[in-house]
Amino acid sequence: AAGAATAGAAGAAAKSGASRWLGPIAGIAAGLGIAALLSSMGLSGAFLEFLSSALLIAAVVFAIMFIVRRLRGAGPRTATQGAFGGANNAPGQQQQQPMWRESLQPGAAAPAAPAAAAPVAPPAVLPKVGDDTNWFVPGDFDTANFLKQAKDQFVRIQAVWDSGSTDGLREFLTDDLITELKPQLAERGAAPNKTEVVLLNAEMLGIETVSDGHLASVRFSGMLREAPGAEAFRFEEVWNLFKPANGGWLLAGIQQIPVEHAS
Repeated sequence: AAGAATAGAAGAAAKSGASRWLGPIAGIAAGLGIAALLSSMGLSGAFLEFLSSALLIAAVVFAIMFIVRRLRGAGPRTATQGAFGGANNAPGQQQQQPMWRESLQPGAAAPAAPAAAAPVAPPAVLPKVGDDTNWFVPGDFDTANFLKQAKDQFVRIQAVWDSGSTDGLREFLTDDLITELKPQLAERGAAPNKTEVVLLNAEMLGIETVSDGHLASVRFSGMLREAPGAEAFRFEEVWNLFKPANGGWLLAGIQQIPVEHAS
């Protein structure tokens, strides 16, 4: 699947080249040390692994909200479901500096987080509805249908990325993300790329109301195969979707969760 550089990708994922993404994740470096800290406190086994993963995911979500607020500022509008994709991609949308994910070899260093996100520390637990008035899922929001559409978009976006069509991606991605992808598409050239989505799960994390629209975060997980006959590999990542006031949901960026910290 497609995205920006990530640390600790599994062996099969490390071979994937243009099919991984990663936006800068504040708190990753700290997250990688959580297991050692908890172990020193006497926690171990499956509970330690679960708690470490939960804290890392919380850091990702918290960083997304922090950066978006810095760039946009919160707004009072009510979230609406809307449709996915479409040609209503407003120019100049400022997101969290997203990038198409590219696999790193095991042991490679994680990318540095942007300065705006540097002070963010992982919260003790995952955000919940009610913890923040800007982070919520409306009571009348059709979450099941939204996630169904999100999974369809995951497959469609991957297929368009494999085709190398910039014009095709414009239907589903923000202008900022398209700008990030152009150099990588040019570098890939006419090289064939074919990704099979073997298994795909989706979980709604929440919705943020921002000054010029809405931001939603969805956690995807499952199995991908990037060549006929190749072994499928596991992935887990958070997709950040932006909906302008007058338009459908567009992909704005992705944070990939290292396999060893996936839930």
